[in-house]
Amino acid sequence: MKNKYGCIGFVSLLGLWGLYANEPLFLSFFSFVIFFSYFWVTPDEMFVDTLKKCATIAFFSDITITVIAAFAFSYFKLSSNPLAGGATLGFGISIAIFVLMSFFFDLKERS
Repeated sequence: MKNKYGCIGFVSLLGLWGLYANEPLFLSFFSFVIFFSYFWVTPDEMFVDTLKKCATIAFFSDITITVIAAFAFSYFKLSSNPLAGGATLGFGISIAIFVLMSFFFDLKERS
């Protein structure tokens, strides 16, 4: 195995659970299938830095969204557990940010 980052693709298996259990929220995990292509990429310094940049932006967006959503859920009384709702929203959006940024940086690097 040249590149351990390809293992991120196994998260896409949660999409199969979405099909099996008829849970549409799990289907978004199929977006991780693009990371299987990283098994055949030789990781150089630019590749690792790009993934670190994507992970950093996703992490800080997760923290920001979680705090804002938790305050909003609490202030407007939209949830009985505002921290759990905010954390769930922050996690979902940050995962989408990470996957999309990784995809776009990969396209940019290949062209």
